[in-house]
Amino acid sequence: MSYPIVSRSRPGALNRLILVLALIGALTVATVIVLAILIPREGDSVTPADVIGAPVRAQTAAGDRIFLLTSQWLTTRPYVGRRSANRPTYVDLLIDVWAFDATDGRLVWRRQLEADRSGLNMGRAVLGVDARAVWVLAGDGLVGLSPADGATVADVARLEAANPQLKGRIPREPDYYQFDQGGLWFTAADARRWRLAGPGLQARPEAEPAGPAEVFAPARWSGGVSTWMFHERGVRLGDRWLGVLSEREAAASAQAEELKFSSVQDEPLVRLWSAYLTQAPTHFGSRTVYARFEPLPQSPEFIQGGLLSDGKDNAPPILLTGPDSVLVLHRDRLGADGRWQVSRIAGPDGRRLWTAPLPMARFDAVMPGKTTLAIQGSQPEPDPRRGRSGETEDIDHLVVIDLASGRTIVQRLAASGDWPEK
Repeated sequence: MSYPIVSRSRPGALNRLILVLALIGALTVATVIVLAILIPREGDSVTPADVIGAPVRAQTAAGDRIFLLTSQWLTTRPYVGRRSANRPTYVDLLIDVWAFDATDGRLVWRRQLEADRSGLNMGRAVLGVDARAVWVLAGDGLVGLSPADGATVADVARLEAANPQLKGRIPREPDYYQFDQGGLWFTAADARRWRLAGPGLQARPEAEPAGPAEVFAPARWSGGVSTWMFHERGVRLGDRWLGVLSEREAAASAQAEELKFSSVQDEPLVRLWSAYLTQAPTHFGSRTVYARFEPLPQSPEFIQGGLLSDGKDNAPPILLTGPDSVLVLHRDRLGADGRWQVSRIAGPDGRRLWTAPLPMARFDAVMPGKTTLAIQGSQPEPDPRRGRSGETEDIDHLVVIDLASGRTIVQRLAASGDWPEK
């Protein structure tokens, strides 16, 4: 009698075994996912959003917008056991583009461009805005984002496809890019200049603009000069001069028939004055004579006051109409606890229309518009990562002021997941 060497199992038992193994595998995968979510990550932290370079205010098809670029550092230390020395630390550089409504300060969209574990925080900027895109120089090169929703409409690959002659020649360094009244142009790797001004994404080999275009360059960034870049002592208006003077400065100016300014530290208390301008002959030609200095009768006094400007070269202070008025930048008190304020002062008597307190100790950019004024700056706050050491860190803010009422909307670029906080 013979017996089979291999016995046959029933098909039903094999199917049940496969099903059990599949369920075990699925439960294992699910357990790993749940543990990855629930196991604590000790030491996770993200820094506040730090504005990179100058923002841009632009009139787009979607509305009046403010675009800015920020960086953050995300530090992650996963929990892997009791031995803290064995826990690895990961640091990621996060780069984001933000779009705010310049009329009411609300966040319209936010787009993360980079999350780079080996990132170096330099060489990035918002270059400008035209009808096609918000042009940003990112870590991977030139990127164009839709002003409406932040979607990518251009990058190096698309630009090279539209311009085969530029393949491998589009620069990555900010020094080779310019944004002027004709829009964006750059110097390619072959030292030739190209302007993105053709149909679609086509470039033409010239730097001079063909004509005026609806483009918006970055605001003037204060850099190391800080708030004083936007602080002016006066402005010529036809045959009149209007500005801020202390009582002693006004007396010295009237005697000398020319403007005599002291430092804002020596003469911090000022008010608005006017003077008449005439021309007097000299051996070296005519000179401007300042005479009849008079304070505006209803002008309040200001601490370290000055006329607010946007900081651009040879540009006058910001002048408003309806009614004719100026914006005075001043502090609420002297000392380290002092904060900046902006007051709208109407002519011809110098009455105050409104005063807007600002939650910032430093201005980085001033962006006037038709109905609102936007200011980007920072404010030192206690650093929660350093406990009770008393150390502070600068938190960037965006402030939008309604020019008619002085109503102020503040966006604080904090480190929480729901930024910006309103």
